[in-house]
Amino acid sequence: MDAVSITIPASPQYVGVIRLVAAGLAARQGFSLDDIEDLKIAVDELAAYVTGSQGRLGFLEVVFSLDAECISFKGYGRLEEPEEVRTSLTELSRMILETVTESASLERVGATPTFHASKTRA
Repeated sequence: MDAVSITIPASPQYVGVIRLVAAGLAARQGFSLDDIEDLKIAVDELAAYVTGSQGRLGFLEVVFSLDAECISFKGYGRLEEPEEVRTSLTELSRMILETVTESASLERVGATPTFHASKTRA
């Protein structure tokens, strides 16, 4: 299994970079255009919990794990100031993520907000 990681400032304006990495990795793995779009939606949905709408001080690290049929990713909020970051999905987010991924979660590990999702190639 291959792994690729990227770290960006914890700001919504940089989430597009993670979307591009996700799309590139999925295309390389032979995912369909629809599956690539689903993966990008999942990245947006989960990263928003860490970055917030205005951004936060610190970084968001995302690690993609790749195998022949699946891409999974895990995000870690490396925030400088302890902030109350939501660690439960809203009902709308849950519905979106259930539609575009096989699994997705949002949690806190110690002081670090984390998320995880996986998408299997159709």
